[in-house]
Amino acid sequence: MKHSDWLRLQAEGESICATLRQQGYQCRKQTKRLSWKLCSLGQGDYILTITPTPVSDWTLIPHNTSPQREQLWQLIEHTLTSIREEVMKTQPKRASQAEDYSRPWAIVRLLPDARRYTVARFVNRQDAEDHRRFLNRFMPAAEFEVLFDVPDAQLQRATEEED
Repeated sequence: MKHSDWLRLQAEGESICATLRQQGYQCRKQTKRLSWKLCSLGQGDYILTITPTPVSDWTLIPHNTSPQREQLWQLIEHTLTSIREEVMKTQPKRASQAEDYSRPWAIVRLLPDARRYTVARFVNRQDAEDHRRFLNRFMPAAEFEVLFDVPDAQLQRATEEED
């Protein structure tokens, strides 16, 4: 698991616990794990934890059908939904940028099914070749090519009209 994922999940867990504390639950973080022990008066103890990679979602242990567990699980799901909606609002929208054809020399990564991905663009061929050698050294499994990529007239007109 990436450290950034660990931190995100830990923040989600802390947010869930903050909400549960407002509802009268006691939450205790378990050491060196992404899990919390949850308890309330008159209820059994539950453990909120993250399931491993194939599922990668929160779960509440033990898995029983008691009304207390169902109520607790609804609180957790509501909190997770509000956290994830807030994250979606704060993420910047990615606008697709038009290719910069003032730099005609391009390095493309060759992908399966005859697809390609433009990695970088350069003003002259020598800079593009140098960068390709660098990429080949650090990513030997990937295939890169340098090509002179001039837009066709129709694409160039569409780009000019946007400006």
